Amino acid sequence: MAESPSDVFTKISNKEASAGQWMIVSFDAKKKLAVDATGEGFESLNKALDDAKCAWVCFNVHGVDVRENVQSVRTKLVQYNWVGDKVPSMKKMQALSGKPKVAKLFKGIACTFDINSKEDISAKEIVSKLCASGGAHKPTYYAFGNDEKIDLEFYAAENK
Repeated sequence: MAESPSDVFTKISNKEASAGQWMIVSFDAKKKLAVDATGEGFESLNKALDDAKCAWVCFNVHGVDVRENVQSVRTKLVQYNWVGDKVPSMKKMQALSGKPKVAKLFKGIACTFDINSKEDISAKEIVSKLCASGGAHKPTYYAFGNDEKIDLEFYAAENK
């Protein structure tokens, strides 16, 4: 039996979950949220998006702060509201009607993106939005899983 969307969300949103864990959900034939795919890493997530579907993504990104004596990790959950560019006009309304149900499932989202094309999103855009929504203290880098990361260089000598 397939795992429920809430069980998968609990796994990927757990602060012990590895960076880059993601899930894609959409409505099944009974108009219930169902898990379409899970995986790890920004690249694999973009490959899993279906141009002919309306779907929602939750993506676990880690803000990693490395100091002399300690390393801290903060889990940041990123949501995509995905409407593929090959979705028929009448089905695009499903994306709007599904947002409240998805909001009940995806708790603790740090930032959200409405996207229609895989080119609409990049790891750098995610980092930019996470930095804008965070406080004054910035992590050393953001980890996206599968050794994908973006170093903020905020604490580099030339930025002090």
